[in-house]
Amino acid sequence: MSRPTPTPEECAKVAWDVVIIGAGPAGSLAAFLLSREKLKVLLVDRQVFPRQKVCGCCLNGNAVAALEDSGLSHLLTNHKAVALDEMCLGSLGLSETFPLQRQMVLSRERFDFSLIQEAINAGACFLEDTQADLGELEMDFRQVRLKGASREYSTKARVVIAADGLGGRLLVRKNITSHISSRNTKIGAGVILDASPDFYRAGKLFMACGKGGYLGLVKLEDGRLDLAAAMDPAMIKKHGSMGLFAKSLLQEMGWPVPEDMEIAPWRGTPALTGQIAKVFDERLFVIGDAAGYIEPFTGEGMAWALSGAKFLVPLVLQAVHFWEKKLGTQWQSLHRKCIKKRQGFCKFMSMLLKWPRLVQTSIVCLKLFPSLSSLFVSILDKPSPAANVCQGNEHASLFFRLGKRSS
Repeated sequence: MSRPTPTPEECAKVAWDVVIIGAGPAGSLAAFLLSREKLKVLLVDRQVFPRQKVCGCCLNGNAVAALEDSGLSHLLTNHKAVALDEMCLGSLGLSETFPLQRQMVLSRERFDFSLIQEAINAGACFLEDTQADLGELEMDFRQVRLKGASREYSTKARVVIAADGLGGRLLVRKNITSHISSRNTKIGAGVILDASPDFYRAGKLFMACGKGGYLGLVKLEDGRLDLAAAMDPAMIKKHGSMGLFAKSLLQEMGWPVPEDMEIAPWRGTPALTGQIAKVFDERLFVIGDAAGYIEPFTGEGMAWALSGAKFLVPLVLQAVHFWEKKLGTQWQSLHRKCIKKRQGFCKFMSMLLKWPRLVQTSIVCLKLFPSLSSLFVSILDKPSPAANVCQGNEHASLFFRLGKRSS
């Protein structure tokens, strides 16, 4: 980090404008954007960074656009993100390769860490290796409990943002909302290998689909091979491990199997598909994976996180100055319009991928009508439609500054 980070004890002495729980892409981008508006922001995460993440590491055109709009496109060039020019989709031994346009790949260790660094450079304080939980409501603040290695402290914020990820249950634990899991949902699985066959060249995304799951493979900026999959728990049990099931998907395609991939340290996630009943509470907003998740497809998960953080900023700027319930209902509506609507596409894709024969039929159609791939790619790359919110950001910022000046 570019400067020393505070201790929980030091953080407890500050009345924050915003406390953000979770330093993944959604939380870190929100911390950067809000700190840039001169708010006092505390970003908290229970992990120590940099850290690995079960993720395909893809950023589609929507995600890239969110970074560009936030003035952070240099993160991709500075860390030598790999531009993806092709995708190879395979099922039951049949495959087809089609062109990609604005897709990029960057390891989550570098991407997440660099986003946190940008937030710190903008003025945010970052507290890692710390568990955060919601406390009581006060008149103009919400308490947040910070639990470090040995002690627990309490701080407060005018607004709290819950960005605690796929397994996050911050609001559920407080009985503020309920979590709704989809039936027969897959879990995420992933591993990063130091070496791989030359077949998996840099700049090309591979996806092998089979009964009970699918596996994506992509070369990272440092030459390592990232493997990320969605797997039916029953198929993992049938094959004996995540690695053996992933190996069977590659063998079914006739693609080279990386050495020792079946015994590599695979990691899993909670169920990939689930929603929460509401994404706000008094002085509280929920963003990122914590706000609801569908099995993602080629960078969509990262796009939801980044665009959601960007769209929330104008509402937070108003909420810090003066909280009113309509800000929460506006976020609920905006999230439904701009995030959940895009998740519907991935829901359709996840249903399609459950049927390898149907995927194979789609591949045949791509071979016969190559232009279909352009339509598919354009859906992934199209920025989320929230231009009215982005335009309101400047006015919300001015509103906040005038309020601070008058107080």
